[in-house]
Amino acid sequence: MNYHLQTNIYLEKNRYILIVSTLTEKEVLEIFSEGGSLAGKDLTGLNLHRSVLSGVDLSGADIRGINFRGANLSGSNLSNVKSSEGILAEANLRNSDLSGSDLSDTYLMEARLYASDLSHCDLTGSNMSGAFMTGGVNLCYSSLVSANLRGADLSGAIIRRADLTMATLRSVKLVGADASFSDFTSAALNGADMTRANLSGAKLVKAVLNSSKLEFARLDNANLTQASLRRCMLRGASLQMAKLAKTNLGFTDFQEADLTLADLSESNLRGAILLGANLKWADLSLTEFDNTN
Repeated sequence: MNYHLQTNIYLEKNRYILIVSTLTEKEVLEIFSEGGSLAGKDLTGLNLHRSVLSGVDLSGADIRGINFRGANLSGSNLSNVKSSEGILAEANLRNSDLSGSDLSDTYLMEARLYASDLSHCDLTGSNMSGAFMTGGVNLCYSSLVSANLRGADLSGAIIRRADLTMATLRSVKLVGADASFSDFTSAALNGADMTRANLSGAKLVKAVLNSSKLEFARLDNANLTQASLRRCMLRGASLQMAKLAKTNLGFTDFQEADLTLADLSESNLRGAILLGANLKWADLSLTEFDNTN
């Protein structure tokens, strides 16, 4: 097959980049249909909108600036790809391997990532709002700094030791997810559902979790210093040795929660419900209790 050079221009970090792809869209589809591999190939800037490439091997490929909107890439190997500024919105990536990939500033809105492997990925600044990431999707050790995950469903996800500093997670679903030892510093988690989630050892300093559900969640040894958990549901949650100093806990429900050895110094507990809560050896120095039940 004779390949022809294809040029495209796309915007990356406020700069226009001229990119030259060694393959055309037609040639990519022909290679795939013939059972060939696209591993390590240069597909920069190609328009493969709604193409069907399920099971394709794109490992190590350069797909920066590509348009995969609505494409079927289920069961594919996209490990170690370069996809900065790529468009994978609404793409079907079920059971795909994207581990170790550069997905920074990538558009993944409403992408279907059921049971996919996104471990060790760079997702800095990516837009994953409304993405479907259930089925035990793996985000361990990934960077999601300033990523947008608003309204995404990560129920049952494995997000251990990930960096979600300043990420937007409003109304996100993290039911039963394992986010232990992850960094949520200054993240926005308003209205999130983290029922039965594991946040043990997580860092949530200055994070905003107002009106979130954390019933029966594990927050042992978590650092929530100066965070805002106003009107949260923490019934039956475990917060043993959690750091809640200078935290806004106004009108939060702690019924039957375990706060053994927790640091609540200088926190705001006005209007909070503490019926049946275990506060044994908790530090309550300079804590505000007006109208607490």
